Amino acid sequence: MALADILKRIDRDAEDEANDVLLTAEREAQRLHAEAEATVVADHEREVAHAQAVAQDDARTRIAGARLRGRDRVLGEKRVLIDRVLHRSVESIEKLADDRYATLHAREVARATRGGERILVAEADGPRLNATLPAALAAVGVDAELSGTTGDIAHGVLLQGERMRMEISPAAMVDARRAELEALVSKHLFGGDV
Repeated sequence: MALADILKRIDRDAEDEANDVLLTAEREAQRLHAEAEATVVADHEREVAHAQAVAQDDARTRIAGARLRGRDRVLGEKRVLIDRVLHRSVESIEKLADDRYATLHAREVARATRGGERILVAEADGPRLNATLPAALAAVGVDAELSGTTGDIAHGVLLQGERMRMEISPAAMVDARRAELEALVSKHLFGGDV
């Protein structure tokens, strides 16, 4: 073989090898490009899914918050109505006829008295209870005398003993049974839902 043929052959082999290296490099570049593209697509899909999940959680939280605020507003309105009914109940008791008003207070005094207490009448009720309460107390078996008036309470009587002081008034009577009365009013007005 001539030197020229050997050089041609070396050139051809080098060219073939360069083509093989170039082809391998192109295939590797395509593979890396495909992997990178797949990673970008997967990352994008993951980010979109995460953003959707966060948005859905935020929406659920906002909806739940709105429902709670709505429920609280409804409960607040129901509470206002119940309180208004109980306030009117107190006013209705205060407007009872004098003899019925005295009898109601006498029964409550009878339940609370242990003996030896003083009975002070609220200044606002002085004229009506001073005239009717002594007979009502006697009718329920309470042997007590009225000891004057007081400005410490708005209506009713104040029962004072050595170690006790008890307001007996329409407001105190309603407050003492508040839970029971609220349930009754709620059932009547709202079917029991408060």
